[in-house]
Amino acid sequence: MKALKTSINCNRVGNCSLTLVLDKRTNKETMEYPMAICFTIDRKRYYHKLVDMPFQTEKYFNGVCSVTSSRSSLMDVYKDWQGILEDFRDKVVKLSKSHELTVGLIKTMLSGVEYQDEHSLSFIGMWEGLIARYRADNRVGTAENYQWALNSFLKIVGKVEGFKIDKDIVAKWNDGMKNGIVVDGTLTGKIADATRGMYLRTCRVIWNECIKRGFLSADKYPFSNKDNDLISIPRGKRRQQSYLSVEEMTELYQVFAEKRYPNSWDKDYKKRVHNSLGLFLAQYLCNGFNLADAGRLTYNRTYFAEGGRAFEFMRKKTSARSNSMSVVVVPIIQPLQFILDEIAAKPRKDAYVFPQIFHCEENELVRRRLTVQENSNIKDRVIRVCKEVLKWDKEPSGTWARHSFATNLKLAGVEELYIAESMGHSQGNDVTSGYQDMYPLEIRFRNNAKLLDFQSEQVPIDIDSLSPEQMKSLLKMMLRQTPKV
Repeated sequence: MKALKTSINCNRVGNCSLTLVLDKRTNKETMEYPMAICFTIDRKRYYHKLVDMPFQTEKYFNGVCSVTSSRSSLMDVYKDWQGILEDFRDKVVKLSKSHELTVGLIKTMLSGVEYQDEHSLSFIGMWEGLIARYRADNRVGTAENYQWALNSFLKIVGKVEGFKIDKDIVAKWNDGMKNGIVVDGTLTGKIADATRGMYLRTCRVIWNECIKRGFLSADKYPFSNKDNDLISIPRGKRRQQSYLSVEEMTELYQVFAEKRYPNSWDKDYKKRVHNSLGLFLAQYLCNGFNLADAGRLTYNRTYFAEGGRAFEFMRKKTSARSNSMSVVVVPIIQPLQFILDEIAAKPRKDAYVFPQIFHCEENELVRRRLTVQENSNIKDRVIRVCKEVLKWDKEPSGTWARHSFATNLKLAGVEELYIAESMGHSQGNDVTSGYQDMYPLEIRFRNNAKLLDFQSEQVPIDIDSLSPEQMKSLLKMMLRQTPKV
């Protein structure tokens, strides 16, 4: 009887062989094992577990590997597995074009963890590895948070060898963050409780991963908000949900539409303010999206399929966790269209709507820095409009746009399910295909129209005092608000 094949092989890449195998190195009572890609170079091996693939029995796995008949139901499975193996081979081919292949290099590419033998792994190495993986996944913000936490740990505690870490070391770090440490006669390391809580939660993630992989014992877990003998992670103070009312947002919109800026401001600064105020209002009217989402917004298939009446996008913040929960649909109501006409790029398939945010930059780290800078610009300029044009004692930031969207729709009687879904908080397995059934576009127009109020009494406009440019803008606004017959 012909022996069953126990693996699937593919063509070598230089000195590297790739094999799809059943990883039986860990004994399991269930007799089911994870699938893995085994990379072999100069008799050194690295097993990369396929975490998204189900565990398989040895009998079934070998049966798939040995299948020869095209009529067999296992042939489709075999082809799928072979395709997975070939995908990994393509990655190695790309790597080989710029580097000499080593097992360590391949491991770094696939896992983000610096290659080293298991006995030389360390708590700090695990921390650094997670940072590398976040960067590889373009989760730049998360990577930076973890890096700042690690920097704080190293500043206060210093280097920790291997896994020689316990509650006392974490407590030393926690105390240093809370009260500061004296270095060369200067107090340093002290941070706010909210930041301290974020850093400790980062450390907790690393600790849990070490327990999962058997490097640390669960019975020496240092964190608890119930046990006074353990380290309590502080909760940040509840953020004040500041917002602008519908009436206030309407006033801001009128300033934008009329270009009602002080004559004392120079022409270039007026343009910058106009762009920043437009972006702030767009954040509000685009379901409260943040500037990172605004920068990624494109004239995609949905925009053209709906005749330029809607945007659809994935929230950057949540898409990495669950694509099915991150889809946002924005009806382009008339005031939003006016803003687009003023500060957005012309509609072109797959072109960015607001290219002025990222300036065609594709690097995620640079994009994050540009976003932070643009958020600061918007805040400073909108505050000046509030104080010098409207005489308000308010200091709105980008988060106010999101809070205002949710609060104003809730106060207008719009159901909370619509608000949550519109902000990318919806539950369910397929928001994209189901949105038109739950909330047709006309309902979205009706709800989002409540974000501004053009029916209430408006402040009289002194037409004689308007400049030709302001008169032109006012006329455009009036034409936009005229119902189509």
